[in-house]
Amino acid sequence: MSAPLDIFFAQLQQQLSRHFCRQLVVLEGDAEWATTTATVIGNYFSQRLWAGDNAPLSFISSSFKQSKQWLGQEFDMVVINAFEGLNANTLGALSGTVKGGGILVIIAPPAWRLMDTCTPFYQRLGRLFVDSEAMLIQQSPLSDSLSLAAIPHYSTTKLIFSDVDPLRACVTAGQAEAVDAVIKVVSGHSKRPLVLSADRGRGKSATLGIAAAELLQSRTIKIAVTAPSFACAETVFKHVNLRLATTITQRHQLHYGASRLEFVAADEIVNRASEFDFIMVDEAAAIPAPILMALLGHHNRLVFATTIHGYEGTGRGFEIKFKQQLTAKMPQWRSYHLEQPIRWATGDPLEAWIFKALLLSAQAPNCTAIDVISDLEAIHYSVLPASELAANERLLNQLFGLLINAHYQTSPNDIQQLLDDPELSLIVASQAKTIIGCCVVSKEGGFDAELAQLVMQGKRRPQGHLLAQSLAAHLGYAIAAEQRCYRILRIAVADGFQQQGIGTHLVDAVLQQAQNENIDYIGTSFGAANELIDFWSHCLLRPLRLGITKDAASGHHSLLFVKPLSNATSLWFDEAVTLFSASFVCQRVEQFSQLDSQLFFKLYSQNVQQPLSYGLTQSQIEHQLRTFIQGGLGYDVVVASLESWLSQYLLQDDCIWNDDIGFAIAKILQKQSWSVVGERYHLASRKVAQQHLRDIVARYCSLSSLIY
Repeated sequence: MSAPLDIFFAQLQQQLSRHFCRQLVVLEGDAEWATTTATVIGNYFSQRLWAGDNAPLSFISSSFKQSKQWLGQEFDMVVINAFEGLNANTLGALSGTVKGGGILVIIAPPAWRLMDTCTPFYQRLGRLFVDSEAMLIQQSPLSDSLSLAAIPHYSTTKLIFSDVDPLRACVTAGQAEAVDAVIKVVSGHSKRPLVLSADRGRGKSATLGIAAAELLQSRTIKIAVTAPSFACAETVFKHVNLRLATTITQRHQLHYGASRLEFVAADEIVNRASEFDFIMVDEAAAIPAPILMALLGHHNRLVFATTIHGYEGTGRGFEIKFKQQLTAKMPQWRSYHLEQPIRWATGDPLEAWIFKALLLSAQAPNCTAIDVISDLEAIHYSVLPASELAANERLLNQLFGLLINAHYQTSPNDIQQLLDDPELSLIVASQAKTIIGCCVVSKEGGFDAELAQLVMQGKRRPQGHLLAQSLAAHLGYAIAAEQRCYRILRIAVADGFQQQGIGTHLVDAVLQQAQNENIDYIGTSFGAANELIDFWSHCLLRPLRLGITKDAASGHHSLLFVKPLSNATSLWFDEAVTLFSASFVCQRVEQFSQLDSQLFFKLYSQNVQQPLSYGLTQSQIEHQLRTFIQGGLGYDVVVASLESWLSQYLLQDDCIWNDDIGFAIAKILQKQSWSVVGERYHLASRKVAQQHLRDIVARYCSLSSLIY
């Protein structure tokens, strides 16, 4: 039986409302027909958002760039006008704003489901439009009426939970248990942090707010909430305010008697940790890992809450990487996962479709059954074309699962880039049709001489080409932007196959392909961490630039490594290596005075070409240091001799890292204050710290050919 559009969607809305689930509807046709049809559908849904061009007056209008601002808000109907294209992260973000009983409408051109007329990413979405979780409506002479039989028979049901505590008012039994788990972090033993995880729509932030309200009511307590921004934590404050009827001040504080709830920015929380009795971290996966690890060293009562399959795609990597570090530092940590949705029913068809389309539940390949040692020779290294990847969901899931496990910042947009960017290459290590390692490479450079000069002068910044432009703009080598290069964006190896040389072989495969295409040089840029410096140095790349400020995502300084492949590149590359050595020595006191001393040691000992020299004779240095060791001269008097000795000692082949060397570097070369090095190395006073330095010099001078 067919019915007009208005009757069809009236009945669909009733079904969705009854089962508290959401539906994806795809309107495939020309823009005018799709807009008219979407307007008709909108008559049956009260709160309506339109993302993209040509929004009808009856809808709230939003650009794709504004999609993040709607997070935390709810709509009965969201329309995504994808005629001008669609961003994968936007699709994920906006889908989460549709509440139970609502509808997500995608307006898509028919070309998406036609071969060779659009990009692989859109072709893949077009194939998924005919999945059982989606409802595809195509423009045709018969599209003014639809069969009522096309309305799905939803099996979802909204579970009714009645909280025994009316003031707490939890919506599900799982949320009530999660609130108890949060409160226990305060009332129970210290050094037992909680990791609270959930998919979107499970009430994670509300759980933190309910627990905070109960804690503020029951005791005198100071609670800090930190998150990537106050907007991310606003739901926490909203739920506290609902229960306590307090007021949020301009400084993002909420007072209840002598107790206080305060939002503290992520870059301030470590320094202010001692001010609070309890710290809650919301959207922890989006906060740099070094901040989270530092927080573990500054506070004993912590909750880390994170969205596992969020639109940013960072949660899975956080779960894997951070929990490993947490186990090493506080092995008695606990976890709680909120399973049941609150904003829609379990088994929601829209959630299932979004998970599939954006690979939110992609898993890294299971390699446990493979004999790592005996099967290494059977590993095959090859270029995987984007067309093959787009057509093979199994391979795509393996690859994306591998990237999620390896990198915090993997997002749905990366799927789109992998499939559609013609300048990207994908080199994989595979065995028995299973991807166990991958390397994502971008071809960059090739600017004309005029553009390269403008980039070097800071007057132009074309999109992309990070490696080529950084060498031109930050080091002054315009020729590097004219030449063609490969930038390695990502490299990942499956658990069980790491530390077996596969990553190195992947880089070798990249080098081989680069040489086949007459590429001038390869390079990479990453957050400077000790293990990554070791890996890229092992692959014979050299550092050419250390970023002055820390990257917001990684929490590390960005480090750029390069390997020349052509004779023309070697000419400027050798100069750049010398420039890095000289710059690092000069920047050690001002720009890099707070750089981790172990990282400083690695960069200094492996790259600096000449020790510091102030024209002192050997006998002058020996005399001053012997007297210093015996307590006769102060640090301020012998500082030139200390620098001369330490800078030469660090360049010796037998010099290895330890805490003593770290202390000496921090004080002598980085010029950190006595109070800073004393606190960092747990020394009670300046006098104790000074004696510690004398002892270190006495110990290591005996090993140095400079002194004895």
